[in-house]
Amino acid sequence: MDVEASHPYVPEWLDLAGYVAPEHGALELCAIMGTAVVLVLALACTVLRRRVRGTELAAALWFVLCGTMHCTFELYFVLHYRGLAARRDVVASMWKEYAKSDSRYMQGGTGNFAPVLAQEASTVFVTRRSAVRELSQLAASVMHMQSVLLYFGAELLAREPSCRPEPQYFYMYFVGANLPWLVVPLVLATSSVTRMRAQMAIARAAEKTHTL
Repeated sequence: MDVEASHPYVPEWLDLAGYVAPEHGALELCAIMGTAVVLVLALACTVLRRRVRGTELAAALWFVLCGTMHCTFELYFVLHYRGLAARRDVVASMWKEYAKSDSRYMQGGTGNFAPVLAQEASTVFVTRRSAVRELSQLAASVMHMQSVLLYFGAELLAREPSCRPEPQYFYMYFVGANLPWLVVPLVLATSSVTRMRAQMAIARAAEKTHTL
């Protein structure tokens, strides 16, 4: 006889001791997250637009958003992943909702969870250690792309799916919530490489002129 799971995650045999269902609905959680993102970007734009404009401002806002996400939302996960299933606060509810697309986030302390924790911790470290603009932008962008590709690959190669079968969890949560961290870093990395190559060409030309 099949045993009914006490949680909404797959595979159903996952043992999530002390699991407490989120007290907030999906739409409410998305609204809270969206409002927080808008407020962060609005505040950052107010401060930064006096110094930078156009694509420079867009890139700066992107990294402000990344830094805020890594040092708040994802740092919360790094600190509380072991007891996440039993936590009741809003941020825990957000992680529980997202985990419907990737139950590895609910498996604190298991072997399947280790790569996820490593990726979250590494992106926090790289983003906060940025120093030289173009080089740090390239390094952070490559790390984001690497993290997302490893994240997608680990799920695609897994023996058992971690995402619920409903399409919204795969396309909106798993793909949609992570794709920006693949597309935007690709654009930024390409921009950084192009600018560094241009600067190197100028430096070589100046050196040749000086030697003449």
